[in-house]
Formats: sequence, C-alpha cells, structure tokens
Amino acid sequence: MFAQRLLRTARVRAMSTQQKLTSVHGKGSLDAIYAAFMKNNVTYVSSIVVAAVLFEGIYGTATSALWESMNRGRLYHHVDWTQFKSDLDEEEEEEEEDDE
Repeated sequence: MFAQRLLRTARVRAMSTQQKLTSVHGKGSLDAIYAAFMKNNVTYVSSIVVAAVLFEGIYGTATSALWESMNRGRLYHHVDWTQFKSDLDEEEEEEEEDDE
C-alpha cells in the first residue's frame, strides 16, 4: 500500500511538472517581455527609467500642445508688441538717433 501510494504520488508530480513545462497554447505572450526586460534586475530598472523618461516627454509635448491650442492668442508670446507702440518708445528712438 505504501509503495502504491508513493508510486501514485510520483506519477502525479511527474505529470504536473510536465504540464507546467509545456502549455497547451505554447509560450505565453508575456514570456518574451519577461525574457527581454525582467530577467535581470539592472535591465528591469533601466527599462522602467527609460519608459518613464519617454512617457514624460510624450505627455509633456501633448499637454503643451493642448494648452497652446486652447489658449491661442492669449499667451505672452502670441502678442504682437509692435501694435502697442507708445510716445515714450518714439522719444527713446529719437534720443538714440541723436546720440549717434
């Protein structure tokens, strides 16, 4: 009895190990990602840092473009300052011409 139980336990373990090694559907879709990025700690941390920098660049560009489009004509660098010439500006220009 003990031998049969031991044999049955060994057989079940062997079958479950074999099932774990080979999947019905083959390798999973995340196996390639795991092998490329998560197998080594340095590679994993580097991947996270690079992804964060790329995400920040894309997100920053997108939000800046959205802000510019929503506030077109209202921001400081959109103002045409030549339209706001005053008398003081003309006097300063005349003084500069006189000095030369």
